[in-house]
Amino acid sequence: MRWTDLRVGTACNQACRFCDQEGLAGDGDDAAAIEAMRALPHREGLCLAGGEITLRRGLPALLRAARELGFRKLAIQSNGQILAAPGAARALREAGLTDVAIALHGATAAVHDWHTATPGSFRRVVAAARQAVAAGLPVRVGVVVTRANAMQLGALADLAHGRGASSIRMVLCREEGAAVADARMLVPRWSVAAEALIPAAERASQHGLDLEVAGLPPCLAGELRPLLADGPSVHQADRVYVAGEVAREARAYPAPCHGCALRASCPGVDAAYLRRWGAGELRPVGAAAPGPAEVVLTTAAGATSRTLRQQMVHAQARGARIARLVEPLPDVAGLVRDAERLGLAVVRSSV
Repeated sequence: MRWTDLRVGTACNQACRFCDQEGLAGDGDDAAAIEAMRALPHREGLCLAGGEITLRRGLPALLRAARELGFRKLAIQSNGQILAAPGAARALREAGLTDVAIALHGATAAVHDWHTATPGSFRRVVAAARQAVAAGLPVRVGVVVTRANAMQLGALADLAHGRGASSIRMVLCREEGAAVADARMLVPRWSVAAEALIPAAERASQHGLDLEVAGLPPCLAGELRPLLADGPSVHQADRVYVAGEVAREARAYPAPCHGCALRASCPGVDAAYLRRWGAGELRPVGAAAPGPAEVVLTTAAGATSRTLRQQMVHAQARGARIARLVEPLPDVAGLVRDAERLGLAVVRSSV
């Protein structure tokens, strides 16, 4: 089913450390939101979001308007703080709500409340999940994966199941919005996240939970791939902003992407991540072994005998068969000996 996130405004009752809307101002009015609904090219799934959408007094009226427009599914994206109140979820279901996406960023109160910077938020969001299930609403748990909660992802899958969730979506934190100020603490390395997601995927599979992962380059999915409901993705659902639009940087295709079998379907990777960490973690799928047929050794850029030896080792591992030594070089005899030990044919020339 095609889903569109309709982001109506930016008002919120939490101060999440990774919020991508930090600094944005303005809340659209209900009339503008209804016009945006009417303009959508489909009548499939519509998810109303903020900020925190449950802060809007007109939310029941928006749900009724969407139902009248013919949308098959109506969801809200919420931090659960207001939904925790008895009767709140039931009232929204009666207005037309069919699904709830609840944000849960830690398996313990300490971890979740640190991420939201809101004491008591863990207790309330768990209560909100319980209230939604009691009201007959399918619950989808949304997790922003950070360096601080990566080791709890398996336990988060257990918690989501225990609170009646039917699916879970884990999205890697990006260096944008509030996360820019503390990116080293929040943005997880791709390789670490891929490892941490394995127990989450295994437990989700055991519980019968659908699991989707977003933001992890598909080439790093590895053993995750058969365990995921929708496959790993770096895309977001369609988004329409009534107010406070988030500017997103175009994604990039660094050198390792060239020749990857997933290149045609992959929409690229996070450019901000590449600037900070580089592309060394990417593992092209089905690509020919990278690297030239020969490694050229020169003293350019102040290379030492140690770095020249490292170049040979790396080049040989990537398929090089010839070492071209451009003299003068430090310890030429030693470099020749090491090249031959690596099985490289030596060609010597001078500058």
